[in-house]
Amino acid sequence: MSSGKGRHFSLVKFGLFFVLILLLALVCWVILRQTTEKPAEFFAPVITVHPRQGRIEKSISLSGQVETGRLLTLVPRVSGTLLFLDADPGTPVAQNAVVAQVDSAPYDLTYLQAQTAFSTAQSTWQRVSALYAAEAVTRQQYEEARTVYESSKAQYELAQLNRDYTLIRSPIDGVVLIRHSTQGGLVNAGTPLVTLGDLEDLRIRAAVPEIHYRFFAEHWGDMPARLRVPALGDEEFLLEPLSLAPYVSPETRSFLVEYAIPGGAGQGLRPGMFVKVSFVLESREDGYYLPFRVLASQNRLWYVDEQGRAQYAEYVPDFFNEDFFYIPGEWGGREFILEGQHFINPGQRVTVLTEASSAPPGVSGP
Repeated sequence: MSSGKGRHFSLVKFGLFFVLILLLALVCWVILRQTTEKPAEFFAPVITVHPRQGRIEKSISLSGQVETGRLLTLVPRVSGTLLFLDADPGTPVAQNAVVAQVDSAPYDLTYLQAQTAFSTAQSTWQRVSALYAAEAVTRQQYEEARTVYESSKAQYELAQLNRDYTLIRSPIDGVVLIRHSTQGGLVNAGTPLVTLGDLEDLRIRAAVPEIHYRFFAEHWGDMPARLRVPALGDEEFLLEPLSLAPYVSPETRSFLVEYAIPGGAGQGLRPGMFVKVSFVLESREDGYYLPFRVLASQNRLWYVDEQGRAQYAEYVPDFFNEDFFYIPGEWGGREFILEGQHFINPGQRVTVLTEASSAPPGVSGP
């Protein structure tokens, strides 16, 4: 019995030993296989952009508001009750048209009195002049008659002028912008009645930093300038130069330029609108350009080569504006990395997730 139990125990130990050997061999095989197989290569995800060919501009942008070249406020020159005021905002007004009228009754009476006094003095002056020529009156009588005549004439002309001033006329062709007074109210000389503006003479004035004065002075006549109006959906208007200030303001360190906006009223432009005006300082035609987001640290431009690997070239832009810069023409066919270039190494394979557009707003291209 004891010998049978011993053989059975030996078989169990042998079986366990054999299983351990198999496990050890399996572990060694797995380890050797992992060391001989290459790890899977990581493809870095990137977003790329192709250079665009066209024209970019170096410009400065300023803000301002639309003005009218002829803006004036009508006021009466005499006091009285405002009998008539035809001046609703937006109403067109022709030159010399009567816009308002002050009660003329007191001024009519004064005019009649002055007219009577003038007629009497004129008759006396004519009679005394004839007598003086015949040496029938003295020199003193002649001078007294002439003084009365000239004084009454001045009073008559003043009364006539004040009566005419009761009618307030428009000195320009324009449009009523603001109505300040009410018909039937009492007004004094100098009280604002209405403000008129000429919508056919719209203008923009801008204060330009003094650092640009020399350039403006040299290129004033041919420098492109454009106007954008946010209230009209960023519609763009062309400008015509009118004046360049001959001095720089010491308070603001800037100088004023003024431009006309031809045809602006017909396109919905009105005085007081907020606008953005840009002046083109320099431009280049028919070249390849990229957005500044492509340029990584240390002036590196990362791109994807023919094998789908990331490479870079060091580059310092020589012509650029706030958003874009030119690149050499031989790089026009490359695919540059717009996003993801900060986390890759040279020669690393990449996966292009999507391609972005490099087209800037307002820049022309083919």
